Amino acid sequence: MIGERIKALRKQKKMTQTQLAEGIVTKSMLSMIENGKAEASMRSLRELASRLDVSVQFLLKDPRESELQKLVEEIEYADMGFMKWDNKDIIERLEPFLDDDMQSIWLGRAYVFYGDAILTNDNRDLVLDYYNRAIALFERLGEKDEIAMTRIGQAYYLMHWDRFDEASEKIELIEQLDSQAMKTKTRIEFYMLLVFKELLYNAQLSHAIQYLEEALNYMKQTRTYYRADDVYRALVICALYRKEKELIQTAIRKARQYVDFTEDDSSRMRLAFTEGLVAMKQNDVDLMGVQLNIIEEILQKEESYQVIKEEKRFITPLEMFKGVYSAMKGDIKQAEVFLNELWERRNEWQLKHSLIDQAIYLEGLLLGTLYGCGDQWLEEIETLIAQFPEGYYHQNLMGLLFKIKG
Repeated sequence: MIGERIKALRKQKKMTQTQLAEGIVTKSMLSMIENGKAEASMRSLRELASRLDVSVQFLLKDPRESELQKLVEEIEYADMGFMKWDNKDIIERLEPFLDDDMQSIWLGRAYVFYGDAILTNDNRDLVLDYYNRAIALFERLGEKDEIAMTRIGQAYYLMHWDRFDEASEKIELIEQLDSQAMKTKTRIEFYMLLVFKELLYNAQLSHAIQYLEEALNYMKQTRTYYRADDVYRALVICALYRKEKELIQTAIRKARQYVDFTEDDSSRMRLAFTEGLVAMKQNDVDLMGVQLNIIEEILQKEESYQVIKEEKRFITPLEMFKGVYSAMKGDIKQAEVFLNELWERRNEWQLKHSLIDQAIYLEGLLLGTLYGCGDQWLEEIETLIAQFPEGYYHQNLMGLLFKIKG
């Protein structure tokens, strides 16, 4: 198909094969390329494109690429807010494109979304294979930023599955890339990956805070505030565990400024959960009540209610916070309802939610035990904690277990 486009452009410009091929490839080689009997190297394609006065991407662009680009952009946009696509829909819509020989970043991104959508506990390596297919395509296209972003995704998965050595290899490969080739979005994602690593494996909260501050400084330098609220929320969590009250308040204030400016309900929801975590750790029942009211206000919006009701990513932490809040108020029966629902759905959130989120849910359940909501989950939680990397969250959860057992 690339050959057909080269041939059509050559004829439009009234060029002979000899004129187009001269100094680039032989005439016979050009004839074979135009007839689909041979493939041109990227160097030859660049030179042919230059002589035809078009971009390489124009030559590479498949007629179906525009359709795929629109589809991937819709999935990407939905992924940023409440309106996430159902995995079944993603699989169904992307499958027809996966076997195409399309030299496009959109096919690479489709591989990544498809890998995310098919994830189960039994096909983790298949997910990584789709990521590798994306990386191989991006390497052919010379898309260094896309390579870095895809490796970041792989590293997140590997740490989530406690395959730390493999994750470290991916991080080293990212570090070997020219940092100047990284776009702001990718650079911020890499900083967040390093924070994730510090919290889970190294228990170095000071290092995590340093990475977050570097991310914020980079945002200021580039005047691009991608995921600014998430960076500040992560800073709140690190400061909370270090018991740095002033930093907690500063980071919350900065995050709220960003959220108020964007007027995005999904960002408001995540910030409310973060402040709820602060309240939970500080045993502040009034503050937790305020944050739950904010979440309920968002839920009551007509355009958000049904989507959030079906979005389990938000329902799970909501169950946990409602359970702990009820227990803090002394309503043990109501607390047991929410916490039992949370525990019964553990297989679901153990698959899809990050280890940090899982640790927070387990912390909520252990607090429920401390408040008198039962200990039916205690034995299994102890087994789960033993499987956690020996970083901060492992230490924190073991501390709670020790407190419960006396």
